[in-house]
Order: sequence, then structure tokens, then C-alpha cells
Amino acid sequence: MSSPQPPSTPKSSRPTITTPHRRSNSASYASPIDIKPKSPAARRMSMTSTSQSASLTPQTFAEKILANEQVVLGGIVSSLMLCGILYSLIRSTSLNTSEIHHHSLPHRAAYFARKSNILNVVFVKRAWGWTSLLYLLHLFTSPPTTSSNDAGSYSRTRRFGVWILATAAWLLFTSWFFGAGLGDRVIALTGGNCAVPLPAGVDMKSVGEIFPSLFTAGPEIPGTTSQVNKIYVPLPQDFCTGKPLTPSTFPQLFSLIPSSANIHATSDHDPLHALPRPRWHRGFDISGHAFLLTLSIMVLGRELAETWKSWAVKPGKINRTLFRDTGSINTAHWWISVSATVLVGIWAWMILMTGIYFHNPPEKLSGIVLGLSTSYLINVLIPPPSSQSAFNPISAPNAAFSRPTAGLGSMFDENAARRGGVVDDGVIHEDAEESSGDDLIDRGKTMGKRQKAD
Repeated sequence: MSSPQPPSTPKSSRPTITTPHRRSNSASYASPIDIKPKSPAARRMSMTSTSQSASLTPQTFAEKILANEQVVLGGIVSSLMLCGILYSLIRSTSLNTSEIHHHSLPHRAAYFARKSNILNVVFVKRAWGWTSLLYLLHLFTSPPTTSSNDAGSYSRTRRFGVWILATAAWLLFTSWFFGAGLGDRVIALTGGNCAVPLPAGVDMKSVGEIFPSLFTAGPEIPGTTSQVNKIYVPLPQDFCTGKPLTPSTFPQLFSLIPSSANIHATSDHDPLHALPRPRWHRGFDISGHAFLLTLSIMVLGRELAETWKSWAVKPGKINRTLFRDTGSINTAHWWISVSATVLVGIWAWMILMTGIYFHNPPEKLSGIVLGLSTSYLINVLIPPPSSQSAFNPISAPNAAFSRPTAGLGSMFDENAARRGGVVDDGVIHEDAEESSGDDLIDRGKTMGKRQKAD
């Protein structure tokens, strides 16, 4: 006796399971190399993946450094200053420049400890002038091929804006638009006094009647605890921030100075002055050299970054440019780039000398921090074209590698990106506009099979 059979289901009511885009006659072997994506969206994704793979080529050490030149330059500046401070503490080489008498001290033995050294007189005293000159020359002689996108993040307009912001920061520190500069204001707020030394031969009784708050200052005599003191007269603070000290602006002081009517100006010498320029005494004196040289290095380094990258990628091209007829502008641009690079080296060396010979450690560190902070703010307002870093917090997205978005909140759909369609109830539908001719034929065959099955 045969076992009972389950009731048969009509053929027309059986569910038909079909796999989209699967051909029935695809039994022949196909190499993975021969398989090509059908959808244009899938082909674009394949090409993008290839481009991304190609972009993962290992970088050289120099290229890795130059890709984050702002971080590297900031690290070099900070390291040089810290090394200088450490050396000055060990060898006691630093001069406290907040003391008013340091201007009258005899020259120190070390050459770069003297303010009369050639680099300080010729370059550092005019630091922003040199930086601006080479920055603008490099900017306006740079060929179009130097920039990755002359209308984008490396355009001349944006680079000129960097110089404008840096110049505004320099003016804000040295001579603020509404009076004294930021450095002078900090000295005044932290207890600094503007003063001038009294000349010899002044009647001290008369001085005491006019100026009751005199003070003395001077260096210690080596090997003793005594000091060589001078008498100083406190002055209003505006005399240390640009106001000239003349008999008309401060007659009380000049009334005490012995008459010098017998001294007449001739063509051989300038008129003699009885008083030196007023200066600050005490207070917190932010290192102006540390601030300005740091800002100069960071701004010049940003402008030279693309040039340095081209030198790192093609080092042989540096020498060939000199002996190849590339035009006067290109040759001038090369020499300007070399000069600006040398200037960056001079600024770095003088930062080290500042750390060794001038200011106390807090004043030097505050100058470095202020310079780096100003550079960071400039990079926030006008982002450089290099990769993201601590000094480049904003970077434009790469359009070649941008992903499509779909759905609420722009959520990314991987299937939609690969097949060019949208997900609806778990079924993927390709867009008719992006379907190839083979895809339309496959759809027609599938629909015909379904109709015959029904």
C-alpha cells in the first residue's frame, strides 16, 4: 500500500525565484579580468576604487614632512626655543631685557649675544620687511603650474590674504591702531614703568621737588653684591609708546638739564641730546623677536610649501632649472624661492639665539605661543591646500572621491552607489537612464519568462 502523497500545488501558483541580472546561458568560464560592471554607477565605483588604490602609493620621507609643513615648522620652532632656554639655564647666558639698565651694559663676549651682530642689525630689525618682500615676490612670480588650482585653495588672492592677515597681526603687536601695541599694553598692565635716566650734573634737590618718585637700577658688579646704579625718572606711559620726549611735551624734566646753548648744530654733526630714548622697566615683556620670527617662519613656510614639494619630488630639476632656458620669470622665481628658504633658515637660527641670550623663559615661551597661535588663526580663516593637521584644521573635500548620498539625512547607501539604484522594500531597481543596452535586453528576457510561466 503506497503512502499518501501531499497535495500538489498548481504550477501557476508556485513562487518563481529569479536572480536579477543572471543569464541562463552563462555556463562558460569567464576570467575575473573579463567581468565588467554592467551599471555605469558600478563602473564609476570601480574606477574610483582604482584611483584610491593608486593614491595609496608610499610617500617618501620628505613628502610626508612637506604634506604637514605647518606642524613640522611649528615643531622645529618650538624645539629650537626649548633648546635655547635649556642652554641659557644651564650656562646662565640669558639677559633679562625687562630691566631698563640692560641697554647700557657693555658688549658681551659672545657675538650673537650682542644686539650689534650683523644678522640682528640687517635682518631681524627689519624682519617683517624682509619677510613681506620675499613673500610677495614669490607670490607674484609663481607660474600657474606651481599651484594645484589657481582658482581654488592655492590661488594668488587667497595667498595674498594670508599676508594681509599676518601684517595686521604684526601691526597689532607693535603699534596698535588705537594707541600702544599689544606688547606695550601687556608691560603696562603687569606693572612696568616708563622711565629715562637723569643726566649727570643735575641738581638733585630740585629733582626731588619736581619728581618725588625716583628709582635706581643698575647691574651688579661681578664678584660683589653692590650695584652700579643710575637714577631714573618715571614718565607717563605714552612716552614709551611713540610720543616724543621734547621740552614742549615734558618741560618739567628739561628745566632741570644744564643749559647747552654753547653747542650749535653744524653740517658735520647732528644736534646733541641730553636724554636717551625713554624705555620700559620691569613688567612682563613678551619676546617680540620670538613672536615675529615665529610668524615669519610659519607664513613663509606656507607660501614655499608647494615649491619645496616640487623640489622633493624632482630633486634633479632644481639644478637643471638654472642651466635650462626656462624664461626670465621662472629663473627669477627659482632664485626668490632659494632666497626665501635661506631667510627661513636665518629666522630659525635667530630664534635659537633669542632663546640662549635674551629674555627670561616665560617671556620667550609667550612669544612662541603667540606666534604659533596667530599662524593657527590665519590657517583657520584661510585654510592651506595641504592635508589636515593641527595647524590646518580645515581641508576641502576631494571631489574625485566624494560619495553619493541618498535618503533622509543624506545617509550613504553602498548598494545604491555600486548599482546606481535606490533601495525600496528590499528590492534594488536600477535607474533607466543609467542602464546599458545589455541590461535592457536582460530585463526583457526575464519579463518574457515570467509571462510564460504564468
